[in-house]
Amino acid sequence: MDKHFEKSLVALLNNWHENLSQSDDHEIVTYEFAKNKFRNKYLAKTGEFLKITKRLETNQFNKICIGLAKNYEVDEKLIDEYLEWCFENYDFFIKKYKSFGLIPCANFASEWTKDFLKFNFSSKVTLHDLEEIEVHKSVLSYLEQYGVPLVSTKLQKEKNLNGASLCNLIISKLQDLTKSKEGLSKLKNILRVTVENAPYSPGILFSNYKKSLADLFIYFGDEPWCK
Repeated sequence: MDKHFEKSLVALLNNWHENLSQSDDHEIVTYEFAKNKFRNKYLAKTGEFLKITKRLETNQFNKICIGLAKNYEVDEKLIDEYLEWCFENYDFFIKKYKSFGLIPCANFASEWTKDFLKFNFSSKVTLHDLEEIEVHKSVLSYLEQYGVPLVSTKLQKEKNLNGASLCNLIISKLQDLTKSKEGLSKLKNILRVTVENAPYSPGILFSNYKKSLADLFIYFGDEPWCK
């Protein structure tokens, strides 16, 4: 088994911190009702502390409030509603921005309206779409974007790995995600996009995902996509 791949796959958690360009102090508007709101919600949802400076947090909340103000009068209730929507639609941000965090939420604020419920992505991804991507560089991130079968198959091709051994290792790592709230959130995204891109040809690893990943799907039996 490729040691570099093993280390990459073991690193299950993405780095949510993104660098921001510094703004002048006069550009930052302080919204007292929004202070620490994303940080606290992130902690409540994931059990993890958000690694971001107070200045960067304030900077992005300024952008969120300006964005929301294009369609609504901004108050604490509205920001609560928007942030809750962001966390519920975590997979939307993964697909649109390739990451989830305060910056993507701030970037989308001006486009959001209250009638946005759940985003459905009708276009299926195929193995051909991953041709130019080196999935071994960020296995978990790509699993969230493209699902288990396509990423596993692309990874096998990149590293010339034994298919059975790779499948066993990936199942083991996915099982590890069930041990925390944040891990379960990531696992939900992984399995949902796996379902969305089905069916798979016999040559794709995990083409029988309903059977091979059955022990993982049981965590999300109430989700509509899991029926």
